Amino acid sequence: MSAPTLTAGAPAAATAAPTPLVAAGAVPSRPTRSQAFHLLSRFSYGATTATLNYVTKYGAEAWWNDQVSRGKLYPGYSASPRVAATGTLLNKTPAQVRAWQKSNGNEYGWDLMNQVTRVTLGLQAFSNSQLYETVVDFFANHLNVANHADDQTWVRHTMDRDVIRKHAFGTFTDMLLASARNPAMLSYLNLADSTKSMINENYGRELLELHTVGIGAGYNEAMVKASSKVLTGRTLERDQSKATYMTYVYKPERHWTGRVTILGWTHPNTNAADGQAVGDSYLRYLAKHPSTAKNLARKLCIRFVSDTPSQALIDSVAAAYTANGTAILPTVRAIFTSAEFWASAYKKVRRPAENLYATLRILDGRMGSDPVKTLDTLWWMTRTMGNVPLEWAPPNGYPDVAGAWRSSSNLLSMWQYHRGLAQNWWKEAFVVPPTTALYPATRPRTSGEAIRVLNVRLLGNETSATQQAALQEFLGEPASTLLDNSMLRWYLDHLVPLILDGPRHGRR
Repeated sequence: MSAPTLTAGAPAAATAAPTPLVAAGAVPSRPTRSQAFHLLSRFSYGATTATLNYVTKYGAEAWWNDQVSRGKLYPGYSASPRVAATGTLLNKTPAQVRAWQKSNGNEYGWDLMNQVTRVTLGLQAFSNSQLYETVVDFFANHLNVANHADDQTWVRHTMDRDVIRKHAFGTFTDMLLASARNPAMLSYLNLADSTKSMINENYGRELLELHTVGIGAGYNEAMVKASSKVLTGRTLERDQSKATYMTYVYKPERHWTGRVTILGWTHPNTNAADGQAVGDSYLRYLAKHPSTAKNLARKLCIRFVSDTPSQALIDSVAAAYTANGTAILPTVRAIFTSAEFWASAYKKVRRPAENLYATLRILDGRMGSDPVKTLDTLWWMTRTMGNVPLEWAPPNGYPDVAGAWRSSSNLLSMWQYHRGLAQNWWKEAFVVPPTTALYPATRPRTSGEAIRVLNVRLLGNETSATQQAALQEFLGEPASTLLDNSMLRWYLDHLVPLILDGPRHGRR
């Protein structure tokens, strides 16, 4: 079956299955609904009716290949034109952003940063290029630059646009090189202010600790200092009269010279004019370092498999990273094709934002007529739970383990949003089908059967007998009660969020 031309915004179900690129024994050729749920909860922000149908009909490999094609054909923000339309500043230069905000009486305002938030929320929740968005999210946290900070007023979008999104399906080497010339990163970690006479160690330290080799790689304080010295000279254009204002520039007169040795990489570094090339050599070395491969592999496995992935899987993913010249897609694919991934269903707790997206998606919710209202509503919801995308202030990115997100306040907020979305409280923000649309074409005959099919529809498989009994008790009637006589005629809008409140939906 040949694949038709992909169209931005087209549902995945409308795309014919491409031929699998690689046969992988661990990947189920005919995934069950439960396996499809698992795949779509890890490499997308949750299943929809369309994506579930696609995976179960064509297979996991076909879905993967379709998603790779989408990410390559519609990079950046182009996969969702309606979402992209809310980010009109995101394709401008820093100087153009400043000029626009100034002309609108808000030169130092948050207009740009607000648009970064809205577009990120919208693409994560509604884009059909979901594999791309999950990879973007991983590296946005790996190379974290906090949004809504004073030094990001005109530049934060450049990190998202020119570093993370541009290279998400490329190589980590290219992404790292781009990040070390990015105005948002250089401002956030103070590299733009570092000179040969006043060396700032912030970027040089985080480059080693977080971005590449990681703690335990064997570097010492002298190497941190050398790392900071060799990258001096990288700064920003500060002349407001220039069109290149607040873009990257290398200034040799600010570059420290002298021999540097870091983790086996050494350079005489004698000529300031060559300092940028010397720094690039160092960055390439770090990107390809075995410790970087292991650090990235460990974080990717924690993100996509479990909080405690096996060392064997980490080693396998690290080997794929190295063998493929730091290419990101083959590295992530090594997880997708692993037996450990397919055996890890429900071993990850959803972050609050992920739970929210998954709720919208499994209910087949869509954006309302005003995308800004939709995205601002998502913004408000994620803010109440401390999980607005790109808002983690420290440079290590949002935590990715269960313990970081277990709190009674988040749980209560999420329960409220489950009800609000299922019962369509926010009609101006979201278009959510009525809960009766969750029934299959052949409606269940009894309330017990209805509970069972709703669990399969919302969670991917039947729930435990204990939970089934608890839901039946909520209805206050025997499981044999005919649907036409059941309390579900009035209580369906309450039963659906109860199912979503359970532990199964809270995991991915």
